[in-house]
Amino acid sequence: MRFPQWLPSRPDLRGLGLAVVVGGISVALTRVLPPTPFLSDVLVALVLGTVVLNTPLRHAIGLALPGPDREPDDYAHGLRYTGKWVLRLAIILMGLKVQTSFFERGEVLLIVGVAVVALPSTFFIAHGLGARAGVRRPMSDLLAAGTMICGASAVNAVAPVARAHREEQATAIAVISLFSTVALIVFRPIAMALGLDPALAGLWSGLSVNDLSSAIAVGAQMGGSGGVMAAASKSARVLLLAPTLVVLSLLRRDDAGPVSVQKSIRDTLPGFLLGYVALAVLRAVLDRAVGHHPAYQAVLAGDRFLVDLCMATVSAGMGLHLALGRLLSSSPRALLVGGSASVWMATVTLGMIVAESRGSHSAAALVGGIAVAIGWTVYRAGNRAEVQEALLLSRFESGAPLSLGEARALLDRKERDGALADSFLRRVIVQLHPTIGELIPIRDSPLPHGEGCRWITYWEGKSGWALVAIARDPGAATPIHAHPHRLLGKAIEGALEELRFREIGPGEIELTSRGILGHEELVEADGLSAPHVVRAVGRRAAIDLQLRGPEIGRPGRLLVGAPPLDVLTLAVGDRLRVTEERDARPGHGGEGAGVGRMPEPEVRRQPAP
Repeated sequence: MRFPQWLPSRPDLRGLGLAVVVGGISVALTRVLPPTPFLSDVLVALVLGTVVLNTPLRHAIGLALPGPDREPDDYAHGLRYTGKWVLRLAIILMGLKVQTSFFERGEVLLIVGVAVVALPSTFFIAHGLGARAGVRRPMSDLLAAGTMICGASAVNAVAPVARAHREEQATAIAVISLFSTVALIVFRPIAMALGLDPALAGLWSGLSVNDLSSAIAVGAQMGGSGGVMAAASKSARVLLLAPTLVVLSLLRRDDAGPVSVQKSIRDTLPGFLLGYVALAVLRAVLDRAVGHHPAYQAVLAGDRFLVDLCMATVSAGMGLHLALGRLLSSSPRALLVGGSASVWMATVTLGMIVAESRGSHSAAALVGGIAVAIGWTVYRAGNRAEVQEALLLSRFESGAPLSLGEARALLDRKERDGALADSFLRRVIVQLHPTIGELIPIRDSPLPHGEGCRWITYWEGKSGWALVAIARDPGAATPIHAHPHRLLGKAIEGALEELRFREIGPGEIELTSRGILGHEELVEADGLSAPHVVRAVGRRAAIDLQLRGPEIGRPGRLLVGAPPLDVLTLAVGDRLRVTEERDARPGHGGEGAGVGRMPEPEVRRQPAP
């Protein structure tokens, strides 16, 4: 039985422990230092993690500058665990932080009216400008969510649904934090110039400023009830995290899933969202039943601390993955999109609130209608199919990393144009770097691919080429075999050893090379004439991605030693006597990559009357 993914295993402990230590120091610092809305534990953790990685401190602890997939040092496994499962735990626990006790009917109507307009129009603006600026759609998702909902918390919650890279997550948090800081400087003078009373100015703060602490601080600057109204309207935005995740999950449901995965709404929604909603509902019920009981308040305080620690740990993990060169190269365009979204959100909400303050409901509705129309127009212009296709091709030609979803779209596009050239396929596999959540299906795959390994087909083209992922348990080794197709592949997690053989006569082979594959090293196998063995080395599971070429019309070959051999004892130059058998392992018998499709669920039919 495989170890559940959501429980940390021994290889996870080193990276997880480092992230927890950096995150814990960040939480402690923000509590020891004088309170200020300019600093949050999430931002401090991100900065500290980045400092550790990009200074000589990394040498002291044996931390390597990472490739896009955070390999191959001993911290890699645990930092991936942090970015996936600690993040999901934090989102679930956030449900207990949702407060509904702030709301009165009048404020609720105004908040809902403004939010219904400002949030979707901000989403449209972020994606329309993002497409024009050459920003990946997942980055636009993060910037839009952080601006619309609740800053860094929303960025982290949306990242696995949007299929973002970790450096995109870190960049989005930095951008969102910057514009929360700008709001602390400019909001109060604007509100005073327009003559807004403190309550409405507080509502504007809560509806426009990204980070919770900054929103409340801006509202408090307005005087009177500004702080309370900012907290109320900001809490309403936090409540919208759940429906935002639902909508985004449905919009992105086909982006990177393997072939033939069930696409029901139930299976599309992330499981952690259900936990978040359940705890939010529980909080609303308990607030009214035992809201002032000391034990209940202690539970809420503990939950707040755990959320802060988990979020700081996740941000520390991002910082420990973030080489400054990549951050600086991606920041200008992210600043443009994030800044534009923040200015748009603040302007639309301010226009509607000013109109309401002067008793003109029709003017507020007109401002809202114009905002949605403009946002939708910008979105449609930037997200036409030809614009997105041109953006993808430009990213590919520039050598930028490709997600699994982008690789699928690119392979489909090129296949429609004709045969897939070897040079193109090599570039795809070299530039392919799965994003957060894209590899979860292969980790959970029940599909066998031999003893100790599983597989999934992520894409299958009409040309016979397919994109598959192979997960190998620690120590698992293939027999000596040759494929009934060409293969281009690379290891992206763990360590793989390859042994290559040549046939020197009937029933006799010689080991010509053996060695640990370099991380991201491109490996090619030329069908039945290239017998080899692949073995997962060490205590960690390994994952490799493969583009496998058209089947030649016959099964693969197994070369069985007599007596049975131990590949661990072989040395280069050793000769072996073997007999040839048909390779009956799934995916090797000439049946193609179709057997790597996840099966559709059985539909139960009622018997005919």
